[in-house]
Amino acid sequence: MKKGFLATLLIGAGIIACQPASQVAKEESKKTVVTEQAKSKRPSKEEKFLRALEAQDKWQQACSNPIQLAPEGIDVAQFLKEMQATIKYPADGKLVGDWKKGESLALLPEEYKALYGQKGGSRKGNCYACHCGDPRIIACGNIGPSLRGYGNKGMDPKLTYEKIYNPWSKNPCSTMFRFGYHGLLSPEEIAHIVAYLHDPESPINK
Repeated sequence: MKKGFLATLLIGAGIIACQPASQVAKEESKKTVVTEQAKSKRPSKEEKFLRALEAQDKWQQACSNPIQLAPEGIDVAQFLKEMQATIKYPADGKLVGDWKKGESLALLPEEYKALYGQKGGSRKGNCYACHCGDPRIIACGNIGPSLRGYGNKGMDPKLTYEKIYNPWSKNPCSTMFRFGYHGLLSPEEIAHIVAYLHDPESPINK
């Protein structure tokens, strides 16, 4: 009787001991199933690309044809008119702000530090990725036209402002970022960059 009782006791203890492990295994199995389901719901690169295309407005869709320089199937005059209508101006009405603030927005932090030995600059504008401007900055892009002496060319500050806010209002499908349209720069910040380009004291015009 004692042996039988002992064997029963050991078997029972084994069952009790195994129950937590079994429960853990079930929980792990559930987690695996949930993880696999989550993975299966994640969109593929192709699906992400197609969703991005679907999210484009009609103007971006028209400009996404790599073969055409002008928007495909779009009346250009209407295109320019509607892009012009998207432009918002600073609340105070000033299109020319502070050129020093504009410089800080135009330069990357490392460019600003190289020129002035102190913190400054921003990653918002990054103008020198595509343009040359301040003659002290030799490493500059050539995707866009040179901005050196920009303020000495008699350009209208309003035109400059609008070109920065939404370049497509002047040049359909321009490769330049639509800084204001996409909220990359506020109207006030764009006004500061306009000052950086136009002010006679700006290094751009020295």
